Amino acid sequence: MTKTSAPLSLYLKEATHTLHVDLDKSIMAHGLFSSADKYKNFVQLQYLFHRDINDLYNHAQLVEIIPDLASRNRFAQVCQDMRDLDLPLPDEGPSINIQDASTAIGWLYVAEGSKLGANFLIKLVEKIGFTENFGGRHLAADLGGRGPSWNAFKSAIDRAGFDPVLATAGAQAGFMRVKNYMTACIIN
Repeated sequence: MTKTSAPLSLYLKEATHTLHVDLDKSIMAHGLFSSADKYKNFVQLQYLFHRDINDLYNHAQLVEIIPDLASRNRFAQVCQDMRDLDLPLPDEGPSINIQDASTAIGWLYVAEGSKLGANFLIKLVEKIGFTENFGGRHLAADLGGRGPSWNAFKSAIDRAGFDPVLATAGAQAGFMRVKNYMTACIIN
């Protein structure tokens, strides 16, 4: 296992900064929050990503480290948003199968961190007629609030002793998966 003096959450933030900024810029550059039709593309890419990571929220090792992990999963909310927007659910694809907890936590870092940005995105979604109760459910804050939820997640992963290299590889793969889905959803 590789050791780093920085907490894992900070290590991941620094190691994925460029990918994260690039993804954020791409999402905004494509105007995915400028109209209901473009927003549907965003919800479809969210569906695909959350479908892929759905099983990670029940990962045996991670549930022991993050006790509320299952309740953090937004896949059900994304599915409801798809129904709200009259979007057909794609054929069920397999979730990614990651046994290694360090790699899996990298993928979940992407999903959990995106909840902070969702605070900004929900305001854009409301301007085009959707809310946390219709069409934008997956952008709603966790029950405890965005900040406390994120801080609890960071604290748990910082104390767990995950391999930062494997976690970084997982986070980078997660960001790339979202970007690839964004490209696919915009083109189709």
